Amino acid sequence: MRLLKKYPNRRIYDTETSKFVTLSDVRQLVIDRVPFQVVHSKTGKDLTRSVLLQIISELEEEGHESLLTNRILEELIRFYGERMVGMMAPFLEGQILQYLAAHDKLRGQFQKAFAKPYPTPEKALRKMLEQYLSKKT
Repeated sequence: MRLLKKYPNRRIYDTETSKFVTLSDVRQLVIDRVPFQVVHSKTGKDLTRSVLLQIISELEEEGHESLLTNRILEELIRFYGERMVGMMAPFLEGQILQYLAAHDKLRGQFQKAFAKPYPTPEKALRKMLEQYLSKKT
C-alpha cells in the first residue's frame, strides 16, 4: 500500500517517491489502480476519503460531467444517521463493482473485436486458401 502524507499546508507527500504530489497525481494512482492511503502527517488520521472527495469536486469544477447528481447527494445525506447506512454502504459498493465488472468485460470485448483492422476480402480469401492447402498436405 502506497503511503501519502498530507501536511497542514495541504501539500501531499508520496513516501515511495519522496516527492510532493498534486491531486492530479493522486487521481492517476486511482486510474492506475495503485492502492494507497492518505494520512495526516502529524496525527496519522486517515484522510483518504476526503482527498478522493476533493478530487471528484475538482473534476466537476473543471467541467467534467457529474456522476453524483444533486438528487443522489440529497438521498445519500438522508441516509446518514439512520440505521440503514451500515447496510447501504456495502450494497452501493457491490452494485457499483458489479457495474464496473460488466463495463470492463464489455470494453475488453470491444477492444478484442476492433484491435486488428478487418482484413480485406483478398487477404481473407488468401488466408483461407493457405489454411485449406496446409490441411491437405
